[in-house]
Amino acid sequence: MKRWLLPAVLVPMLIAGACRGGSNQSSTVAKQDFNTESSVQGKALAPFDPAQGDLAVGQLAPSISGVDLLTGEKVLVAPAGRPLVVAFLAHWCPHCQREVAALTEWLLANALPSTVDLIAVSTFEAPDRGNHPPAKWLSDEGWRYPVIPDTASMTVAEAFGATSVPYFVFIEADGTVAFRMSGNLGPNQLSLAMKRLAGTSI
Repeated sequence: MKRWLLPAVLVPMLIAGACRGGSNQSSTVAKQDFNTESSVQGKALAPFDPAQGDLAVGQLAPSISGVDLLTGEKVLVAPAGRPLVVAFLAHWCPHCQREVAALTEWLLANALPSTVDLIAVSTFEAPDRGNHPPAKWLSDEGWRYPVIPDTASMTVAEAFGATSVPYFVFIEADGTVAFRMSGNLGPNQLSLAMKRLAGTSI
């Protein structure tokens, strides 16, 4: 069983380089040959609002159990003694599409810090919008990291305090939140954030 996993949520707040959505958008869990329903345990993090300071820093992140959309393998996102980056993405969001394309290209050419894991969460699925289904979109982009689906009611995104996508939660080895970021990070900013999380020199 893999130990870590990660994609995104949208509420009435827009951060530069991010997508937002509302309850009027149709959202469903991806249809696969295997059960993709994800579940969350633990206390939800406060919604991410950088203007108010990040109230989730130092709090224990919720745990997620789900199935990798790309491989069908079970995935558990819970403290496992290694730092983790959870990326929330929506298949129809143009900012997410640019982020995935840029990060995939960069990740193929550059190794992550050896002590840091990366997981994506596919959220706000909408079959009537572009790049559906999310598994095909990510596979076509060459994404090589675990991707778990959010529930139809966006339980995972809500639990992690997502207010827009792309959205990233950086989690310490003990399972507590180190920091969160939203919007298009790009390879350089993501690399710096991962090195910060890993405690390595830049």
